[in-house]
This record gives sequence, C-alpha cells and structure tokens, in this order.
Amino acid sequence: MMSSVEFKPPEVSHAPQISRLVRETPKLDHNSEYIYALWCAYFARNSAVAVNGDEVLAFVTGFRSPASPEVYFLWQTAAKSRHGIPNLGVDLIQYAAEREIASGARIVEASVDAKNKPMTILMKTLCKRLGGDLETEVLFDSETLSANGTQHHEETLYRIRLRDRG
Repeated sequence: MMSSVEFKPPEVSHAPQISRLVRETPKLDHNSEYIYALWCAYFARNSAVAVNGDEVLAFVTGFRSPASPEVYFLWQTAAKSRHGIPNLGVDLIQYAAEREIASGARIVEASVDAKNKPMTILMKTLCKRLGGDLETEVLFDSETLSANGTQHHEETLYRIRLRDRG
C-alpha cells in the first residue's frame, strides 16, 4: 500500500479533508474551513499531505516566520485512523522538515500538550532521525490559552536543534 502513497505540498482542494481530519482527531484545536483553505493556499510550501489518489491520509501544516527564518514550526498534524501504513505520521513530518532544512532551517519546533504521549514520542523520533538535540520549555501556560470559561492545557515547546551535517 505504501507505494500508492505520495507526499507532496497540499492544494486548496485538500482543505476540506484536512479540516475533517482535524475534527476527527481528539485533542486537536479545531479551526474553520477557511483557515485550512488559507493554509493550503499560502503555506503549501511549508506543509505536506500524504495522499492515496485523491484521498488525504495525513497532513502536517507548518511555517517559517520572517522574524526567525531558521526555525520551521510544525503547527498541526493528523492521520486517518486505521490507514495501515507504519510510521506514516513521522515519515510525513520528516519529509516536510527535510524540505525546510534544505532551504536553511536549522531548528524544528512544535508545541505539544505534555499529556499527548504520541506527539511527544513522534518529536523524539524525529529528533533522532534528523540528528538533533531536543529541548523543551513552556510556550504558553494554561491561563494564557483559557478564555470564556473554557480550560485549555499548557503548551510545551519542543525544539530540535540540528547538529552540523558537515
């Protein structure tokens, strides 16, 4: 089955499937379809999808801030449940990160709920694959992200500093 999966930048036509994957993935912050359409239009170069034909099996959205172009920030990622492809999520994120590294990124970051063990493991695996050192720190405390009577978890920043590949 892996031979029929293609990793590539997302297209605007992928936005509805990405939005649906987010809604179907526990613990991901849900955004409007408009956000995902914008992301696929304006940040496609920094993001990736795993597709089988027209079906989006997984996605990762990311960006590089003009203020810190050496940093590639992974914003959201999810995969369809029961897709049957070992390591699909980490392989897709590695694909996206390596494209960014090829164009000058030296740091890969993601914010993660400390209770999200699969994402914590994924970041540690990605760090090993990319040859980096992993650092963590609180990015946003719960108080900053909680509003209107809703409680949001603390976000921990996972930072992979790449070692020289020379």
